[in-house]
Formats: sequence, C-alpha cells, structure tokens
Amino acid sequence: MAMKITTLLLLASVRLCVSDDVVLTTKMGELKGRRLSSGPWSYLDSFKGIPFAAPPVGSLRFKEPQPAGGWAGTRAADGFFAPCDFIEDCLYLNVYKPTQIPPSDASLLPVMVWIYGGGYKTGNTAIYNAEELASKGNVVVVTISYRLGALGFLSTLDSASPGNYGLLDQILALKWVKDNIASFQGDPNDVTLFGQSAGAACVSLLRLSPLAQGLFNKAIMESGVSLGPWAVARPGKDIISPLQFAQSLGNETGCGAAVLQSNEALVSCLRNVTMDVILGASDNISNSTQAPIFRPTVETLLGVIPDDPLRLLTRDAGSNIPSIRGVNRNENSFLFLQTPVSLFTLATIKTVAFLFAEEYFPGQSQAVVDRIIAEYITSKNLTTSEQFRDAAIQVMTDFNFIVPAVLEQRESVQQSGHAVQYLYEFTYRATHTTIPAWAGVRHGSEVPFVFGQPFSHDISFLKLYPYHWTVEDLKMSMNMMTMWTNFAKYGNPTPQSVGGVSWVPYSLDSQSYLDIGPTLSVKANLAADRVQFWSAILNDVGAPILIG
Repeated sequence: MAMKITTLLLLASVRLCVSDDVVLTTKMGELKGRRLSSGPWSYLDSFKGIPFAAPPVGSLRFKEPQPAGGWAGTRAADGFFAPCDFIEDCLYLNVYKPTQIPPSDASLLPVMVWIYGGGYKTGNTAIYNAEELASKGNVVVVTISYRLGALGFLSTLDSASPGNYGLLDQILALKWVKDNIASFQGDPNDVTLFGQSAGAACVSLLRLSPLAQGLFNKAIMESGVSLGPWAVARPGKDIISPLQFAQSLGNETGCGAAVLQSNEALVSCLRNVTMDVILGASDNISNSTQAPIFRPTVETLLGVIPDDPLRLLTRDAGSNIPSIRGVNRNENSFLFLQTPVSLFTLATIKTVAFLFAEEYFPGQSQAVVDRIIAEYITSKNLTTSEQFRDAAIQVMTDFNFIVPAVLEQRESVQQSGHAVQYLYEFTYRATHTTIPAWAGVRHGSEVPFVFGQPFSHDISFLKLYPYHWTVEDLKMSMNMMTMWTNFAKYGNPTPQSVGGVSWVPYSLDSQSYLDIGPTLSVKANLAADRVQFWSAILNDVGAPILIG
C-alpha cells in the first residue's frame, strides 16, 4: 500500500508544462492567457493581470475603488502586474482554471479567492502560484491584490479619509468574481475566501462585514482572525490612534502645515505626494506598538467594519458562513531569527513583556507582566537562554495567534444557527526546511503545501524550503490541497477520510481540532491551559484588546 501511494505521488509530481496561448471572451473583453498541460487531455489555463478596478491614483487616492472598464481587442493576460507595495496602479487579479479537451463536463466549478498577507504593508500575488491547487483540486482559483500601507489603510477617523480602502479593494474584487467568473467556468454562487496572516484577518473581517455579505459562501483563515490584537485598529482604545499616524505621515512628507489646518487639508496634501515619498515616510514614522501602523479600522462612515469584531460576532455576523481557522505551532519564532540566543535573559524577557503589556493593557501592565512571568517561566523553572527564547516565542504566539483563533472559534459556534466551523494546528516540519530546529513551525510554514509547491518546484514562499522535497512533503501537500478544495466543494474538508482521518467539526463540547503533522490526527482542547490563562487576564482587565 505504501509503495502504491508513493508511486501515485511521484506520478502526480510531474510538472505542468507550457502548451500554448489561450483566448477567452469575458464581459470586459478578450483575454489571451497561457495554457499548461497537466496530463492527457487535461490543461490548466492561467489569466494574469486582469484589472478589476480603475487605477487608484490622483483624485482616487484615499477613496473607495471604482470598477475597471472594458477594453477593445485582445488583452494580454500572461504576466503579473507590479505589487501594491511597489506601484500605485496595482489593482489586478489572476485566474487559474482547469480545462479538459475535449470538454468532458461543462458544469461550473467551485471558486477559491486568495488574499495574501504581509502585515497590511507588503505582499503580492506573484509568489502564490495557484496552478497546482487549481489543477489537482479541480477548482477555479483567483488571487487578488489590494492597496497596502498608508495607501490602503490611512484613516483620519472622519470623512476626510475613513480608511479601509484595502478591504474595499477586496470587496470590489469579489464583486468582479460575482459578475465575471462564470466566463472562466467558475460558479459565482460557490466562492470560498481564503488567506494567510493579514490576509486571513481580512477574510475574518469580511466575514463580519455587511458590505461583503453574499459575495462569498465559505472562509478559510490561516494564522489570522479579526480578534487578533494586531488585526484591527480600535479608535479610543489603542495607545496611538489612526489619526495620530496619519498626522505623523503628514509631518514626514512635507504636509506639516496641512496637519495644523484640518484633516481635509492633510489628505488633500497627501494626494499630491509621490508614492515613493509616502512609502519612505511610512518607514520613518515612530511606532512604539507591535501592531501595523496602517491597518483596518473600526468605522461607520463607509461601514466596512461598523463595530468592534467581537460585538459583530455576538450579533451573529457571519454566522451563515462555514469556516476553517488555524494556526501554526510556533508562529512568532520568525521574530527572533536574527536575535542571538545570549540576549534572552530573565531581565530582557521582563522588559519586552512590559512594553508588550503597556500597549495592550495600559495602566495594568506590571500586574499582567507578573502573571506572564509566573505562567510561562517561574512555574516551569526555566533558567537557560534557550528556554527563555522558547518562552518568548510561546507568549507571542499564544497572544497574537492561538488564543484569538480559539476565542473566535468559540464565539462562532455560539452564534444563533451557526454554520459548521473547523479548527486546526499545523505542526509539520519538512525534512529540508531552512528554518532552524529551535524555530519549529513558524508563521507561513503551511503556505507552500496549500499551493502545491512540492509539486511545482517553484521557489517556495518566503524561501522557507529549498528544492529538495521528499515523498512525505508531497503527501502533506496533497493532503492540504485535498482538504482545502474539498471544503470549497462540499463545506467539509473530509467528506471521505484524508490521510486516514475524518476532520471533526468544532463544538463547545468536543473542542475538536485537526493536528496537521507528519500524520493527521484529531485532538481536543487546543492549548487549553494557555487559552484559559489569557482568557482570565482578558476577563480581569475588561478585554481592552477585544472591545474598544
């Protein structure tokens, strides 16, 4: 049996190869993409650089995106456009669709729409090659771009610049999918939104947003949720408000006089500053917080996030959307990759913990630090630098990722008439990973497996892995693609067992989750003691990071 599985995986690992150009007619005009052979009579068509919005430049900077117009003739769609952290005219998307010649089935396919991460500051679609996922999963995959940094999220907390333009870009892209994806054999009424890190937080926020209702049917959130302390700005509660960051940007870009006049004058001045100057100035802004400077904001003017995410959850927002949430075991180890282990002492851990507590628990920071030290260090009798480093990673991973995911999972299954919810922890370490052993399974480790990179041999996401993929890596990638596309098709990642396991939905009684490791296994009570610890702190101090 093992020999049979290995043989099948090796056969499946044959790379897609270029076959020819392909022309497709859409409502907007003709597109010329690329057709790749994926097997006898099977192909993968890709169409890249399709505009879904008018260039958000000039008077459209810091404004809601406007739909793109059509074109005459045939538009080349065989290459990516420059990313939104490099050029302002960046609102394009890419479509990957499996094709049979001659057609064996004309029925519409489920659609998966990917939102990249990058702390709301960086990211681009070019590093997510969806050919393998679309081909092996028999789904249509769309990867979308959105404005980043100040251009995507600058907010003055009033009508001058409400913010959330990056989220509005994503909503417009979903509307484009609704209107156009049938031309690519995609089902506009069967759309799964999925993303990683800040992209996953965007998925989580759109799941709650009234402006995105009806635009997608299922959601997958990899390492990011709306309840994450870094995910969304909460005016009146954050120690530095979005308006203060906007004013700092004005002072750094020569708009200091406008800052003193009015928010309208500030935004008008910033519209006339070049993108390069804005990007450079953004890097110069002093940020004493861990959260991104420019990020989604709770606001009512545009109504993208009309209230705090926790309040929206308790009002049953998004309750009809089946969802998968998950985390990686050692998410925040990437923060310390360049830090000498000798710097990890009890004194430095206390200092870092105090700065962290000052941001999220102002006025009660010392009490919170004392509890953190007692829970993660004193109770475990830690004494070495290596142990202190591991504890620092665990504290940050728990607070930023694991605890918010579990709390959002719990809230979701308490909603009235809630749809099915799944939870996972990714614990798989590839044999030839470039990640040091002490860093474990860091943030982003699952992405190459979701996109089938062991099969495509592309340069892996974040260069986490070299080209030396093993049969075990191929098996893991096939399992991930199968579960993710099963969920897109059926709302169930394992309608038939995958890796010998059926993924049990999460409930308050079972608290089941899937451990995605060298072998798949269903477990219960993810990080239960640490979730209980942080829940107690949040309850004792009034949950300031959850409700503004």
